[in-house]
Amino acid sequence: MINIAIEGESDREAAKAVVIAAGRTIGRVAAAGGKTRLDPKIPKYNDAAKRANWVVFRDSDGECPVQLRTQLLSTLTSAQSSRFSLRIAHSMTEAWLMADPARFAEFFHVRVGKIPTSVEDLPHAKRTLLDLCVKSPRAIRDGVVTPDGKTGPEYVARINQFASSRWDVSAAATTCPSLRRAIEEIRTLPQA
Repeated sequence: MINIAIEGESDREAAKAVVIAAGRTIGRVAAAGGKTRLDPKIPKYNDAAKRANWVVFRDSDGECPVQLRTQLLSTLTSAQSSRFSLRIAHSMTEAWLMADPARFAEFFHVRVGKIPTSVEDLPHAKRTLLDLCVKSPRAIRDGVVTPDGKTGPEYVARINQFASSRWDVSAAATTCPSLRRAIEEIRTLPQA
């Protein structure tokens, strides 16, 4: 069983799908309400991992993922537990979702050729996702993106619906190294 900590609600189903793709079952899911609230809790999740597996999912948000991971792990107040994993989505969870372009295009009704092939090179994957959805049919567009280009009222629901019902994590992992590494490490966490 794997407990999950995420930045926000829009990451919930993607994180769960990654754990399932790693062949593991999901325990508790804790949404922090943003990275500024998640980061200070990382040492507590490591401490909780002395009793149960915990995986923290965090976006790199354009920072070097290796340096960010090192920085965040340096805040641990005790040795890193063998049941704890910090996984950095480069650059954001939205990049992981777009790494399955065929299903993403079908779900959001965008042209597959418009989806970038190197999603981890995107400086702001969420911005790219919103820009893509501007060209979606009105029912999707109006829910996902506002007229001024910000997240719409149905953004979280639509992202989670895609991640839980259509996203092929294994397909996405073939072109998304940070996703592939997350799956591989979650597989190695202790059983029971």
